Amino acid sequence: MREAGTWTAEAKRAAGDPPASLSAFALTAIAPDNGPEPLSSASFGIGCKSCGRDEFEVASFPVVAPDPSPYYGLAPGDIFLRPPHRLRCSHCGNAGTIFDARTDGYDGILGGGCAYESGSEGEDFAAGPFKVIVSATYNVEGSELDELAASAGGGAKATDLFDWLTIIATPVGGGSPLELSYECA
Repeated sequence: MREAGTWTAEAKRAAGDPPASLSAFALTAIAPDNGPEPLSSASFGIGCKSCGRDEFEVASFPVVAPDPSPYYGLAPGDIFLRPPHRLRCSHCGNAGTIFDARTDGYDGILGGGCAYESGSEGEDFAAGPFKVIVSATYNVEGSELDELAASAGGGAKATDLFDWLTIIATPVGGGSPLELSYECA
């Protein structure tokens, strides 16, 4: 997932100092191809910190949309993959949380949670293995993020306050990617 453009100052900062919520994994920043558009997202290839491999199973807390469906864009009977999401290495089994809407990102840190329904029972791993890329987006200026991080306390840093997060899991053997996107502010 390479985009063409130039990182904004906030995205460049995040590429060099990734969000703490991704710390369970080995990260490789994916630099954009040169282009004229400003890019406010920093993307990372995800690897296992234990064995160094990059193939994972993706966990969520699925729920079937009832009739009528309260979920935007989901019809009754569709499956909603609720956070938190974890990744489990397909090779060594090491697992870690990649995103918890209740504690990660702008709203998770500053607002004590978010509007996304999260699961606590019934975690299920999607059949894998998948190659995973995570993109954190920053639409707030760096100086404001610095002030907000300082006011949050608890060791929060500006790059922890992303306002959008996308997880793209591409099946190793081919097929349609699994895309999980969250507005976090």
